[in-house]
Amino acid sequence: MNLSKLSVVVASALLLQACNNETDHREQPSLLVSTFEVGAPLTDQFRSFNGQVMPAELTPLAFKLAGEIQQVLVEAGDKVEKGQLLATLDNATYKQDLTDAQSQFELASKQLSRGTEMFGSKMLSQSEHDQLTANYKLASANLAAAQRKLSYTELLAPFSGTVSTVDKQRFENTTPGETLLSLYQNDKVYVRIQVSDSILASISPDMRSSSYRPEATFGGHSGEYPLTYLEHTSELHPQSRTYEFWMQMQQPESEILPGTSVTVNVDMAKAGLSDVQGYQLPMTTLQAGAEANQFYVWKMEDGQAFKSEVEVDKISGQGALIAHGVEQGELLVNSNLRKLRDGIQLSGKAE
Repeated sequence: MNLSKLSVVVASALLLQACNNETDHREQPSLLVSTFEVGAPLTDQFRSFNGQVMPAELTPLAFKLAGEIQQVLVEAGDKVEKGQLLATLDNATYKQDLTDAQSQFELASKQLSRGTEMFGSKMLSQSEHDQLTANYKLASANLAAAQRKLSYTELLAPFSGTVSTVDKQRFENTTPGETLLSLYQNDKVYVRIQVSDSILASISPDMRSSSYRPEATFGGHSGEYPLTYLEHTSELHPQSRTYEFWMQMQQPESEILPGTSVTVNVDMAKAGLSDVQGYQLPMTTLQAGAEANQFYVWKMEDGQAFKSEVEVDKISGQGALIAHGVEQGELLVNSNLRKLRDGIQLSGKAE
């Protein structure tokens, strides 16, 4: 009797395990999501880009010697002329070195002059005369070095311009190459804007010679000013995910200072640039990344989800304008984004 009961229990356990194994291998149901089909790109012949005026040819200036700063003769915003004295180091040691070098040079010069006369009278050997000549050359080199070092205690303006910043003050110590102040050219206006990679890709190598000039308006200034192309960066900015595009113009009578806001109006057709703004997507298709300004979408391909990074150009009440990362006709997941994983099976319904 006990053996029969044990057989029943074992058989029941095996049957239950078989049922569990069947359950474990059963296919997971696909996740039901809503989808959004990417439409045609938005185009606009006329585009406006917000930017900022930047210091033209901003140049950090520093002493070539270490020492204590004796004078700082300028402040931020001061206009200076080429060759103007900007700052000085304590030069007492270098003045003494110059005095010593001058004395040694004068002594060596007299000794060589006297020795040359004696050598001509055969009262001095060739080797002794050579030694006097070598002493003279060494003293001359030491004098030139002392004069050069003394000149390094003065910081002169390498060009005419405006002082941007002053980073060190009187009585502070400085080291060779440590920035004391920065100077920029005030006869030019540099403008920097941010552009997407789609615009950058359409820039032609002969843009510098193009006759087209976009118009700029500056905060606090009336009128429009034509700009010319200067340069652009080739590396993506890590935060904004855009590229820097630089333009320039001559400084007008009413001076435009660095930091001024600017709007650059561009006829994309005349400029020979792409007039594609991007693709309009609802905000519900976007998933924020771990870094600032990093966004992803989930694409639905063959019933599966795949995560893809996108470049957001701007966000408005109509949604997000995507500059790069999607194409017309692609299906994007529009719901349950937090439940998605790469390769997960989906069943979608269009919205």
